[in-house]
Amino acid sequence: MLPRFIIYALLALFLIGVADYVYGRAVRNKILPGTITASQSSIVVPITWIWAQLDGSYAWTPPAFLGIGAAFFTFIGFWSFMRSVELGETSASTPIYRMSFVVTAMLAVWFLGESITLPKILGLVLTSCAIFLFSDFQRRSFSADKLASVLWAVVAMVAVGLVNFIYKLGVSGGVSPIMFLHSQAVFFITTAYIYSFAVQGGPQFSKKGWAHGLATAVCFIFGNTSLLAAFREGEATIVSPIVQLSFIVTTILATWRLSEKMTVRKSLGLAAAVGTIVAFTQ
Repeated sequence: MLPRFIIYALLALFLIGVADYVYGRAVRNKILPGTITASQSSIVVPITWIWAQLDGSYAWTPPAFLGIGAAFFTFIGFWSFMRSVELGETSASTPIYRMSFVVTAMLAVWFLGESITLPKILGLVLTSCAIFLFSDFQRRSFSADKLASVLWAVVAMVAVGLVNFIYKLGVSGGVSPIMFLHSQAVFFITTAYIYSFAVQGGPQFSKKGWAHGLATAVCFIFGNTSLLAAFREGEATIVSPIVQLSFIVTTILATWRLSEKMTVRKSLGLAAAVGTIVAFTQ
């Protein structure tokens, strides 16, 4: 039977993959980043507050304030990912974005004393191959927009890697998953609203915006609660690579629902990415 933290990680994998697909769909529907972030966080904050109150874990202990860092880097990662999708393709941007586990794994090795092994080194090599294949640098049609899309995806990758490391620190410090998620949401909503007013004159709420915000909020709450629960019980160098396999869910949905092409290079990139996951979980 699979360890409980692996089951949590697999659930997070699926829900986060669905959320990334919805973010990409929001871009295609001309929903601005400030709108979907404000909509999503307006739903997440009260739900996580009620949940934390009901399970008795609502407490602003010092480790809970790590939510500030998680909120900041989540916003940077989200905005960069949305920008990447706007300039490129969801099925290409997402795998690069979700290679963030490399950042998390290296920080866990350096600061938390988690082991570094030959399979994990192989995972880093395979990660580089996956990013190269999805970036598609050798295509003659490669444009400035595609290059910018790749670069924004890499920024998102680093930001999310830092978020996951902060998650590990938070739950290791005794904060419950739902309380940490609430802490992150409280600081995230502040950032989201400031951004929306500064850049687009306000959230510009709409039925489509709320629909996409609700879908991503549900996936965010349950997906990240599962991720935090997995981090509490398992090593970051094992949990993070498994969860980042979520881009396969996103890629399948984007290819099926957004009519994006599954090229040979993308197929090879997926294979390299799967090999990365296998290597990091040895």
